[in-house]
Amino acid sequence: MQRLWEVKEKKTKKERIIKGRDLVDVVFSWSVLDVLNSNLYKGKVDKIPSTFQSSKEYFKSFVNPIIEETHAALLSSMETLRRAPAFKVWEIKPAKDFKPPKNLYYEVTLQTVSDNTTNGDRKLLEFNDLIAVTDNKPYRIDDLRCSNEPYLLALVCGVNEDNPHLITILASKPIVFDEDHMETRKKGKGVKKRLSLFGVYLTNMMTNIRIWTALHPDPEGGNLNLISKAGGESCVSCQENSENIMPNHLEKSLRSFKLNTSQEDAILRCLEAKNCRHSNNIKLIWGPPGTGKTKTTSVLLLNLFKMRCRTLTCAPTNIAVLEVASRVVKLVSESLRLGGYGLGDIVLFGNKERMKIDNDREDLFDVFLDYRVDELYDCFLALTGWRANVKRMISLLTDPKEVYNQSFIEKDKRPSFKQFVENRFSKLRTDLRSQFSTLCLHLPTASLSFQVAEKMNATSDLLRTMSVSDVISRKEDTRKQDCVEMLGSICESIELPDFIGKLGLQRLCLENAYLMFCTASSSAKLHMSCPIQLLVIDEAAQLKECESAIPLQLPGLKHAVLIGDEKQLPAMIQSKIASEADLGRSLFERLVLLGHKKQLLNMQYRMHPSISIFPNKEFYGMKILDAPSVRVRSYEKQFLPGKMYGPYSFINVPYGREQFGQGFSSKNIVEVSVVDEILSKLYSGITLILILDWSLKVVVSDNVMLINLAVSRKSGRSISVGVISPYKAQVFAIQEQIGQKYDTSEKFTVSVRSVDGFQGGEEDIIIVSTVRSNGRGAIGFLSNQQRTNVALTRARFCLWILGNESTLTNNRSVWSQLVDDAKARDCFHDAYDDESLARCIKRSATALDDLDNLQNNKLLSFENSTWKVKSGLKNDIISHISRSFALLNVVDETEAPNQSSKTSLMNLFETIEAEACVED
Repeated sequence: MQRLWEVKEKKTKKERIIKGRDLVDVVFSWSVLDVLNSNLYKGKVDKIPSTFQSSKEYFKSFVNPIIEETHAALLSSMETLRRAPAFKVWEIKPAKDFKPPKNLYYEVTLQTVSDNTTNGDRKLLEFNDLIAVTDNKPYRIDDLRCSNEPYLLALVCGVNEDNPHLITILASKPIVFDEDHMETRKKGKGVKKRLSLFGVYLTNMMTNIRIWTALHPDPEGGNLNLISKAGGESCVSCQENSENIMPNHLEKSLRSFKLNTSQEDAILRCLEAKNCRHSNNIKLIWGPPGTGKTKTTSVLLLNLFKMRCRTLTCAPTNIAVLEVASRVVKLVSESLRLGGYGLGDIVLFGNKERMKIDNDREDLFDVFLDYRVDELYDCFLALTGWRANVKRMISLLTDPKEVYNQSFIEKDKRPSFKQFVENRFSKLRTDLRSQFSTLCLHLPTASLSFQVAEKMNATSDLLRTMSVSDVISRKEDTRKQDCVEMLGSICESIELPDFIGKLGLQRLCLENAYLMFCTASSSAKLHMSCPIQLLVIDEAAQLKECESAIPLQLPGLKHAVLIGDEKQLPAMIQSKIASEADLGRSLFERLVLLGHKKQLLNMQYRMHPSISIFPNKEFYGMKILDAPSVRVRSYEKQFLPGKMYGPYSFINVPYGREQFGQGFSSKNIVEVSVVDEILSKLYSGITLILILDWSLKVVVSDNVMLINLAVSRKSGRSISVGVISPYKAQVFAIQEQIGQKYDTSEKFTVSVRSVDGFQGGEEDIIIVSTVRSNGRGAIGFLSNQQRTNVALTRARFCLWILGNESTLTNNRSVWSQLVDDAKARDCFHDAYDDESLARCIKRSATALDDLDNLQNNKLLSFENSTWKVKSGLKNDIISHISRSFALLNVVDETEAPNQSSKTSLMNLFETIEAEACVED
C-alpha cells in the first residue's frame, strides 16, 4: 500500500500522519459557497517581498498565496464538473484507524469503470487526489450532495499497488450510510440492494502538499544552507587561495564539444563553485532563446558525472526533465568503455504515465528507475537470481554427473545424462548472460566495480563458446576451469544480499547514483541520509520559488546552479490574487532583481537574423550575437513566392472579428482562414522561387519542373510548421479547421499550440495568430512581454505574424513597436496583396455577416414569439437573461472575465435551463 504517511511508534499503535495536513484541513473547511467565491482571499494575501529578514519570514510569505492558489485550482475544477471523472464506489467501510472527529479514514473499493464513465484520460484515482463523495454522478454544482451533506470532500491517502481499485481516503465529514445510498436492482426472483456512491475527481494536491511541507521544515533537521545564506558571487577565499582554478585538461576537454566562449565560461564558473568549501553558492546561467542552453547544461552534467559529483537535476515539467536527461544519457553512453556499464550511476524517476516513457522515450528505458528496479528484481530473487544461477553453473561445470543424479529421484522418468546437461547448461548460460548484462547496465558502480563488470563480460563470452561436450568431458579443460574460477570470483566480489525487494532496490539505486533527474516536486522523495552535493535546476525561471524550496532543502546540499531566462514565460498561476502577490516569480528572477551576476550565453543558433533582430533589441539590449551558421546565405529559405513570405513578415489582416470561444477565450475566424490558406499553399503549391542572387530571381513553373513547395523532392528535407496563438479558443479553432489533413505526411508536419505550449520548442516556419481585432486597441494579455518574446523566438527560417495593424498600434505595447519596426524594415505586408489570402478573407467575412444576419433574424423571431412559462416564471427568466447580458457586456469590455463573472454566468445559465419550460 503506497501511502504518504509516516509511522510513529507509541504504545504499539501506528498513527497515520498526513503530510500537509494543515493545508488539507483548510481545504476541508471551505463550503461550496467559499469555493465558488473567487474573492474569498482578496485582501488577505500579501505581496511576497524580494528580501527577507529570516528563514521564518521567508517561508511564511508563501503560505497564504499557496492556499489561494489551491483554492483557485478547486474553483477551476468546479467549472468543468460535468466532464469530471466519476468513480463508482463498490464498497466503503471505516478503516482501522478511523477516529472521529478528525481522523475520518475509510477503506474504499472502486468499481471497474469504462472509459465513458470517467470522461477522460483518468482511469484510476491517484495518490493525493482530492475528490467529492456524492450520491450521483454530478452534472452541476447542486449535484455535489452526499446524504444530508451538501458538500463532502475526501483526500486519497493510500492506493494499493497490486490492486489500484482499493484506496484509502481521509474524509472531511463522516460518511453516513442510509437507504438513500442504496440502489435497488432485480436479480432473478429476488431484489438486491447495492451501494450508490461516487468519488468524483476534482484536482490533485500532490505538488501543493509538497510545497506546503517544504514551507514548514523540521526546525531541527532541515537543511537551510542555501535558503538562508545563499550567495551569488565567487568565493573570495577560493580566489585568494587559487582553490577553484580548473585544471588545464578540463578546459581542453570542453573544447572538444565545440562550445562557444560564453558556454565554456558558464560551465567553468559552475564547476569552480561546486568545489567551494567556504560558502554556499547559487550560480545563474542566463540562456536566451536558441543560445544552446540545453547543450550547455548537458555538457556541465557530463563533467560533473566524470568528477563523481552527486548531482540532482530538476525542472518544472516532465518534458523539460526528459529533454535534458536524454541529452546527458547520449553523451555519457558515448564515453563509456564497457557497453552500458556506468549508466547505473544515472537515475531518472517520476510518474511513468505522465512521462510517457513506454511510448515515446525508449532512449531513457535504461536509466528510468521503475524499469531498472523491475529488471534488477529478477536478478535478486533468492531461488532464480544471479547468485543462485552462478552456484548452479559452478556445480554443473565441476561435477555434472552429481548434479544429474541429485536432480532425479525416480530413475525411470529421467532423461539421458547428455540431454539433461544440454538442457541445464543451455538454460543457465542464457539466464546468466542476461543477468550479467542486466547487472552491468543497471547496478551503480559503487556496488559493481569495473573489474567485476569486465569479469562478467569475459565470463559471458567464455560461456558462449562452450558446448555440452566441454561440460561433460573429463579431460582437463582450461576454459572450463577458468569459467569456474571467474564465476567464484564474481560471487565473492559482490557483497549485495541474495534477495533484495523492490523498495530496497529503489533505495540502492537512488543512494548510489551520481546523476539524478526528476521534477522539482518529485525531489521530495530524495530526503534520504545520503547527501547530494549539487543541485541543477533547468528552466529555473519557470519554477515557482516556493516549489524550488523542495529540492533546495535536500540533506547535504551546499551549492546550486539555476539555468533559465526570466525574459520568457514564468510559472503558470491560476489565481489572479496569487499572481499579483508574485507567487509565480522564480528564485532565478528574484536573484536577478537583487543584482546577482548572471553568466550570459550570448550566441544564438536558431533564428535567421531577420527574425532575431527585433527580440534581441526589444528584450535583450542587443547582447545576443547571431552564430555564423545562421548568417550564411544557405540559411535563408523561400518556401513561398513573394516578399510577404520571406524570413520575417508582419501580415496585416484588417477585417478580422473577435469572438468568444471555449472558456471565454478569444478567437478570430478570419485569421483562422488565413492560417489554413497559408498551410494549404505550403503543402500543395507547385511554384518555387529559387533565389540565385540578391538581385536575380528565377521562377520555375509546373511546365518546367514539378516541385512541392513544402518539401523539396530533390533534397528530401522535411518541413515543420508551428502555428502559435496566445488564445486557447483560437488554437482550438485552427486545429478544428485543418483537421487531420497533414497527419499522414512524414515530410510536412504542423503543430498548433498556445504560446505557453510552445515554450522551449522550435520549428522551421512559425505562423503567429494574434487574434485581437477591435477599434479600442484592447489587446489584453497579448501585451505581456514574456509571452510575446516566446512567440517571436520559435522559428528557424521564417516567422510570419498575422494581426490587425490598427488594433495592435492603438496602444503603447510591444506590438505597436513591432508593427513600426516591420514597416521600417520593409517587412510589413497587407494580406490583400496575396490574391488567395484576399479571397479567403472575403469568404470568411461574408460567412460571418451571414451568421450575424441569421442570429439577428432569430432574435426578432424570439421577440415576436408567444412563450408559455410554468408557474409565472416569465419575469424571473427575463431578469436572469438581462443579468447574463449585463455580465457579457462586462466580459466584452475586458480582456477576459474574472473568475466571479464566469461562475455567475454559469450559475445563471443553469438557473435559466432549470426554470424555463416551453409548452406547445
